Amino acid sequence: MDTPIPRKYSLRAEMFKALAHPARIYILDKLRERPRCVCELAAELGLEKSAASKHLSLLRAAGFVEDERRGTLVEYRLVAPCVLDMAACAEGTILENRRKRLEMPE
Repeated sequence: MDTPIPRKYSLRAEMFKALAHPARIYILDKLRERPRCVCELAAELGLEKSAASKHLSLLRAAGFVEDERRGTLVEYRLVAPCVLDMAACAEGTILENRRKRLEMPE
């Protein structure tokens, strides 16, 4: 018997997919500091502007960032900083559990 998965889980999976690249997590971390344009983020990441733009597009589609046009400049800003807090929490917990497992006598 197949149980339908509620839509909210599909939406959450899409959000996690948007986080599934180190460059995108780096971008979120940088945007936590202050809004930035794609050219600045591309330079910091050592990426082509088109690649940085693609990453930003995925993050925007997932709802993590918003863009604001100022003349010809488009600035991106983080609207969900809690995602970085969640990642830090999970990372800390996972690393602590790994450390405890390594210390356990067998």
